This record gives sequence, C-alpha cells and structure tokens, in this order.
Amino acid sequence: MEVPQSERRGWLRRPGIPARIFAGFALVSLTFASVAAVSLWEHQRTAFTLRVLHEGYLPLSLSVSEARATQGAFATMVERTLEGADTVAAEGWLEVARRFRPFALRRALDAANQAQQLVKAERDRATLVTLCSELEAVLLEYKLAEDDFDALSSSITGRDPALRATALSGIRSRERAAQFHLARAWQLIGERIAVTSREAREDERRAIALLLGLGLLALAVSITVATWSQRMLSPLTKLSARVAAVAHGDLSPHSEAHTEDEIGRVASEFERMVGALSERDAQLRQSERLAAVGRLAAHVTHEVRNPLNSIRLNVELLQEDVADKVPDAQRVLASIVREVDRLTDLTEQYLRLVRLPEPKRKPTELAALVRDVTSFLAPEMEAANVRIELALEDLRVPGDEGQLRQALLNLCRNAREAMPDGGSLHISLDLQAGGARLCVQDSGAGIPEQERAKIFDLFYTTKQHGTGLGLPLTQQIVAAHGGRIECVPAPNGGARFELWLPRAELSTTQLVHAADKTP
Repeated sequence: MEVPQSERRGWLRRPGIPARIFAGFALVSLTFASVAAVSLWEHQRTAFTLRVLHEGYLPLSLSVSEARATQGAFATMVERTLEGADTVAAEGWLEVARRFRPFALRRALDAANQAQQLVKAERDRATLVTLCSELEAVLLEYKLAEDDFDALSSSITGRDPALRATALSGIRSRERAAQFHLARAWQLIGERIAVTSREAREDERRAIALLLGLGLLALAVSITVATWSQRMLSPLTKLSARVAAVAHGDLSPHSEAHTEDEIGRVASEFERMVGALSERDAQLRQSERLAAVGRLAAHVTHEVRNPLNSIRLNVELLQEDVADKVPDAQRVLASIVREVDRLTDLTEQYLRLVRLPEPKRKPTELAALVRDVTSFLAPEMEAANVRIELALEDLRVPGDEGQLRQALLNLCRNAREAMPDGGSLHISLDLQAGGARLCVQDSGAGIPEQERAKIFDLFYTTKQHGTGLGLPLTQQIVAAHGGRIECVPAPNGGARFELWLPRAELSTTQLVHAADKTP
C-alpha cells in the first residue's frame, strides 16, 4: 500500500525546538559522561598496573633477592670451607643453612604464584612461568646436593679427608648452578619491573593526553551547543521586539524569511495576524471615510440636487423661448444642460456609494451575467474600437445580481477609458479552490506599481475628469459579497483586475476540477 505524501512529509519534518535542545544537551551530557568513563577506565588501568607492580613484582623481587642473599652467603661459606677452614663451627653452620635456606626459596615461589594470579598479559605470564622454572631448578639443585652434604657429614665424623674433599667439590658445583638460576630469576624479575614501570609512566602520559583532549572536545561541544541553542532561540528576541512594536501601533509589513521551526511558524502566523489587523485597520479607516463622505454627500445632495433640478427645468424653458429668436443661445443653454446632468450624475454616484444596501444574495450565474453586461456595452466598445474576448466557465455564486452588474460595468468602462486608441478587453471566469475568479484585463498602458496601492482610495483618480468613486464602489460591492479584488500587471503590459467571490454549493466534479487547477 502506498504511503500518502502528507505522511512522508511528516516523517521528514525537522524535529521541534524542544527536541533539538534536548538532543543538544543530551550530546553535552554524553560527552562529559564519556570523559568521566574514559577517566575512570584510565584510572583503573593505571591502578591495576601499579597493583601488579606493588603487590606482585616488588614482593617477588624482595623474595628472590632474599633467596639470592642467602644463597650467596651459603656459597661463600662453602668456599671458605673448601679453602681449609676446618672448623666445627663452619661445618655446623653449613648444616643449619642447608636445612633453612629452602624456606626463602619457597617464599619466592609463593610470591611468583601470587604474581601469576594478578597479571593478565601473556608476556607477563610467560615471564613468570620462566621465573618459576628457574626457582624450581634451584630447588632441584638443593635436592641433588643433599647426598654431598651427607657425605660431608660422614667425612667429618670418620675424619676422612678424601671423602670430605669430594663432598665439598660436589657442593660447590651445585651451589654455583643454584646461584646461576637465581641470577637468571633476578634478571627476569628486574626486566619485568622495568618494563612495567615504563608502561605505568606511558599509561599516565596517555591518560593525561587523552583526558586533556576529551576535556577540550567536551568544552568545544558545550560551546557549540550553547551557540547553536542561542542562534536557534535568537528569533524570540526579534519576535518580542516585533510584538512590542505592534503593541505600539506599528502595523507595517515585514517580509523577512522565517525558519521552519515552531518559532518561525509563530512568527509567520503573527505576521499574518498583523497583516489582517492592518487590513482591518485600513478597512475601518475606509469605512470611517465612507461614513464621512456619506454625511457630506447626503448634505450636499440635499442642498444641491433640488437647485440643479430647478436650473435644468428653467434652462429647458429658456430653450423653448429663445430657440427661434437667438440661435447662439441654444448652444449655450445645451452646454448648461450637459453640465447640470454631469453634476446630477455625480450626486447619484455619491448616493450609490453611501446608500449601498446590504446585498440580497441568491444563486447568480456569473457567466450569464458577464455575457449580458458585455452585450449591453458592445455598441460603446465598438465605438471606442475595443474588442471584447470572453473565456468563461459556467459558475454560480451567491450574490446580488444588480450590485455585481454595477461592479463589472465600472471595471469594463475603466478598461475602455484606459485604451483611448482601442485595444482588447479580455474577461475570464474560472473556478478556484477558494471560489470563483473573475478577471478583467485590458491592453492599455497599465497602472504603475506606485499607483496600484492607491487606486481603491476614495477620490483618487488618474483620469482628467474622473471622480475617484468607481473603484472604491466596486471594492465595497466585492467586500460586501465576502470576496476581494486586486489589481495586478497584465502579461501584455495592461492592467488586470482579479475578483474572487465565494462559491455556492458545487458538485463533486467541480470541486475536483478546482483542486486540480489550484497551484
């Protein structure tokens, strides 16, 4: 089953600010935990090396040293006996030393076994195995020398000089072999102590360098996460300043780009809210101006309309009286009638703007309405050499047909006046997802960008004899229908007015069609 596009986008969405801040500080915590773990590991490693050195090799070294000292003293006494020191005391000491010197050697073997239980490296184990072999070889030499000592005792008792000399010679040979093995054992343990001490120093230097590097890394990660968090949260300061500015009445639009996180979305929604407030404020000002114009128009119309009617009636009577008597007066009186009619039409526009009633909405076929209006304007457009082009879809909106007709008439006549040398008037009607879009586009000179923002203001006009009431009235009609109107540049250089009107009930086919056309 295919996964919907919206769900795939949800999976790929960046995590929120709380999640990212938590991840950042989790990274910092993990970094410092790693530093602590490595420090503990290096400490345990160094402590183990020192334990092997102090609890294993050093006691073993002392035991072997004691065994060597005992063996050296014993060998010296043997040599003195061989040199002729035939004393009972010397021979008695040899007998005592012969019985007690294996104890020192067995202590050395016990120390070697204890060291074997501490060490873990294979090279340490191999060294200790060799050392034990050397110590056991010494024990073997001691056992082999027992027969020579027994012969020595017999020679002393029987006073046999030849047997005594043979026994001492064998003892000397065994003692020299024992000294050799002990010297070998001492050399092994010395080398191992030196190597272990060097490894301890290297472990210490490595631990210091590693901890220093990890500490700097943790510091760098902390600074990076802090800077990243500050940069991520910095839009809050701008948003706070923007809120304060709006609170003091600054509703000017800000077009800066926002991030895609929660702060950016809040800022975007806030700017949309500010835009809506600005638009509502403009609408309120427009309403206030319309109300003021209404009061003025009602007063002016009341004061001017009746005199204008009287003037027109009297001018018509004069035309009848002087038509045959003063031919030139007829032309002057006709000019007065035209001006009176223009002023009367102006008062009518004021009244329409002020007294625009609430639209009586009912389903209105926009396409039929457009065709009816263009058919009504056809002679006028032909006289101005304006060609009308239609591209209409059959759409229906809830609206007041009379007011919508008035709005369309205003736009079409403005387009005709914008093309004094003729041109084309293109009117299109299509369905959008938000409703019906009605476009009125001319091929005239267009409206400059700086003027497009003012054309819906009351009394603003770029025409020599314009009143500045047509487009504000059109905007008021569209707004009363819940829609909106915009002026945008046309692709051919003219002006393009786009009206969006809320749609009525549409069929499913029309809704799908509108959704497909929506960008």
